[in-house]
Amino acid sequence: MEYTMIATWKMSYDGIGLAKEALEKGCSVKEAIRIAIQNVEEREEFISVGHGGLPNIDGHVQLDAAYMDGDTLDFGGIIEVEDIKSPIAVAQDLCGLKCNCLLSGKGAESYAKKNGFPFENHLCESSKKRWEEKKKEDIEELQAYEGHDTVCVLGKVKKHLGVGVSTSGLFMKQEGRVGDSPIIGSGFYADSLIGCAAATGLGEDIMRGCLSLRVVDKMAEGKHVQEAVNKVLDAHIKRMALMKKDCDAISLIAMDKDGNCAASTNICEFPFVVLQDNDIKLFVATYKEGMHNVFEADETWLKQYKGD
Repeated sequence: MEYTMIATWKMSYDGIGLAKEALEKGCSVKEAIRIAIQNVEEREEFISVGHGGLPNIDGHVQLDAAYMDGDTLDFGGIIEVEDIKSPIAVAQDLCGLKCNCLLSGKGAESYAKKNGFPFENHLCESSKKRWEEKKKEDIEELQAYEGHDTVCVLGKVKKHLGVGVSTSGLFMKQEGRVGDSPIIGSGFYADSLIGCAAATGLGEDIMRGCLSLRVVDKMAEGKHVQEAVNKVLDAHIKRMALMKKDCDAISLIAMDKDGNCAASTNICEFPFVVLQDNDIKLFVATYKEGMHNVFEADETWLKQYKGD
């Protein structure tokens, strides 16, 4: 396969379509991933990423993003930034630096300004309204998938793998809170000799298992990509249960070095998009009574789907 992509959530469908057009013209895996993610970052209706993202407890939209190159194992990321128009673009720019490749807050914003990246206010009226309504409620029990979560995109061009992620993080999060998305090995990982993986869900629970790296390690052991994501997620759920902790919402996507794709989840339905054999399809991973399944979404499913 010359190129393959897999991305989280139905919201990534249009972006994957734009990436496909660029890939047909010969763009790199890095460019394709950026194009797909920026489409989600720019659209206010996708409330957990970029413009119009979910505010923190103080009403600020603070964004995280990261990128990893599977050929070089270089990575770049930004944490808890405000007003950077495209967080994934800055994360990709940092990827390749030997040091200072993961920047947070004011330092990341300063880097973006010095390097000419555009800025815009992401707290639009709709996100402000959501924050004002939510702050009236009891927010002790935060739900990771309230309005959906991280956009994760895995890509393969020839033998070159890459992974990018972007998110506004947990709704009503505390100032300074960091989730899994910009943390290498937890929210994302790529090795062109093996495969790549990314996670979406409650960051604290994902980080407890370093789940993306574990999926890649399973593939390195010779496990099929679907078996790898299922085994890693099931093992993590069991380990959390041993600590008498409920494992919050987690979904994983993965791709092996040959372009085979898979997804696994511990929620009822998790839609994801795959570009393979020059065709874009929407699939749904399911989890019921401890059993995993994946099916292609049809018109009946799309009509009842209430998400993005």
